Amino acid sequence: MLIDFKYGTQFRIGTTEYEVLRHRDDDVELLNITHDIKELLSLNEIFTAYNQKRLIIMHEGQDSKLIEYGTEDYTDVQIDIMEKRYKAIEPIIERKLRPSQIQAYADNYPEELKPNGSISPASIYRWLDLWYMRENKFDLIPKTRGPKDHRVSTEVMNEVSRIIFKYGSKVEYVSIKDEYNVLEAEIKNINLTREIHEQLKIVSESTYRRIRKETVDTYERDKELLGANLADLKHNGVRSNTRATRPLECMECDWTPVDSLVVDFDLDELYRPVFMYGMDQATGEPMGCNIIYKKEPNAGDWKQLILHCILPKTGFKELYSRVEKNWTAYGVPQSILLDNAKVNDAKEVEEVCSALRIGLRYCEVASGHQKGSVEQALGNLNHKAFQGLVGSLFSNPTERGEYDSAAKAVVDIKGLYHIAHIAIVDMVANNFNRGENIQGVPEHLWSKGLKEMKIHPRLPANRQYLELLFSSNSDTRTVGPRGIKLMGHYFFSDELNELRKRLEREGKSREVLVRYGSDVRVIYVKDEFNKRYIEAFIKNGGLERKNIDKNYPIHAELLAFLTNKDGSAYNDYDSSLQGRARLNIEEIQQECKLEYQGIKRRKRREAAAKETVASAIKGVPIEQLPGLVESMNISILSPEESSGGLKASKSANNQDESIIEQPKPGALHVDNVDLDKIADSWGSGRKEII
Repeated sequence: MLIDFKYGTQFRIGTTEYEVLRHRDDDVELLNITHDIKELLSLNEIFTAYNQKRLIIMHEGQDSKLIEYGTEDYTDVQIDIMEKRYKAIEPIIERKLRPSQIQAYADNYPEELKPNGSISPASIYRWLDLWYMRENKFDLIPKTRGPKDHRVSTEVMNEVSRIIFKYGSKVEYVSIKDEYNVLEAEIKNINLTREIHEQLKIVSESTYRRIRKETVDTYERDKELLGANLADLKHNGVRSNTRATRPLECMECDWTPVDSLVVDFDLDELYRPVFMYGMDQATGEPMGCNIIYKKEPNAGDWKQLILHCILPKTGFKELYSRVEKNWTAYGVPQSILLDNAKVNDAKEVEEVCSALRIGLRYCEVASGHQKGSVEQALGNLNHKAFQGLVGSLFSNPTERGEYDSAAKAVVDIKGLYHIAHIAIVDMVANNFNRGENIQGVPEHLWSKGLKEMKIHPRLPANRQYLELLFSSNSDTRTVGPRGIKLMGHYFFSDELNELRKRLEREGKSREVLVRYGSDVRVIYVKDEFNKRYIEAFIKNGGLERKNIDKNYPIHAELLAFLTNKDGSAYNDYDSSLQGRARLNIEEIQQECKLEYQGIKRRKRREAAAKETVASAIKGVPIEQLPGLVESMNISILSPEESSGGLKASKSANNQDESIIEQPKPGALHVDNVDLDKIADSWGSGRKEII
């Protein structure tokens, strides 16, 4: 819904509620409903709160007063049907009924109040569509029905079409009387082979002329015979352009390449921007502008231009300190006039304008003079502001000669915005215009027209809805703890974090729909739970490195270009050095491992040599194994106790003879050995050491 700040409009700033009483020049006298006192606020304060989304409209909607039309053209029956239809849809218009209740509402509707004795949900929706076209009751009156088609048989109509197609498209002139005579002859030839009751009925000459007039467009033939100018004169006559007579009646929009080059200091890149401009036709007041960095605009760029034209111009003096005068233009225009070019004919723009009840008109082909005001304004802006810059491209290439525009360009993107605002505000809006149709200062004419004609510029009640409506791009992204990553940068807000935690808590996908416009300082994320969009703001990470100031518009194309440039720089980098570094690290690790193993072996040998306690390497002294001596009948003799070498031990049975006779040295002793006897004779003895 659109609202205007006129008498009775109620709104809230923070927790304080206001009601508009009257306007005093650039101030508004308000009733402070919260504290029951009168206050005086400037329009700039109110619009600043609106742009900062702190201003909330308390009662959305337009004035309910209908446009008065005469009822003498309608019968009492038609007026009665109109009133009954409006009575049926009134609860839905006032939002007292939800869509889910319409079926029950239609079923229980009183019989005496039903238009023409019947009502259904389909008819209710049809009447709503008629109402929202202009919000006028007279649109609900049933249309008078006439004949839907010619009362001519199909066969005769086919013959008529064949004759019209044969002669209607020829440049050579054939009179309509001759064409009708040919048709009459063709019909008679067909009737010769038919029965009387099957013969075709010839149409009259006047009917043929009427059908031919509806079908044939002789403009193309006349243009080839007479030329374009005489053909226009013949078909259209002498016409003068119909100009708007009051502010916001018509806004002219157009675009042109800037006749100068700008440079990005950090990237050392050159651009030739395109300047998009909108102006009020009646007063010559600039309504808004948009600067893009591509050859021609698309639907998204047109939407951003219209958005800037509608919004109040606040805060520009803080950003562009050298602008001296004020820029007060704002509001939703009644209609927009565009050039009839292919790049301007976009369905998205038509849908947005339709949502705001803005009429969209296009000039005729090759008729740019129909929007001559904006054409002249763009030429003046190029001449006054841009052609005089260092790095100018000149309007005529022959004038440039050997001038090296690329080498001399010194103005950056921020400087271009500053220059554009100075040119629009100080050199156009506050300059005396001596044109044929406009005489005076556009700012003064704008303010005077609003006061004299009692015009209150309208704005959409919901500021966030306005930006969302004009957003031109959409995508799906996953919400993470750091926010949403888009074009290499993160966007975050507390509401977005709450949405992420809720999605995780309920086990749902964290993939969400994201919408944004050409300025990506703010994006909008769809909250499926509450059926609304929430805001997320770009973080500073990476912006300072790219020398991007968040106080100025951040173009999506420029941000994507810088991000892609970072990616291409990474891809162009020779990463084989990193691979060689990894191999060197692994070689050093292997060398350290081998050295460490050698040191550990050396340390074990040194420790074993110095060890005085029992170990597996030195052996275990018998004294350190208690109980082993008692369990074994073994004794150790000292060298003093032993002499003469190893002697035979005596068995427990006092056997004096040795078991095996000792052979002489060098002799092979072979004897029969009784192993059982030897085994029986074994026993405990002492080991003698020689």
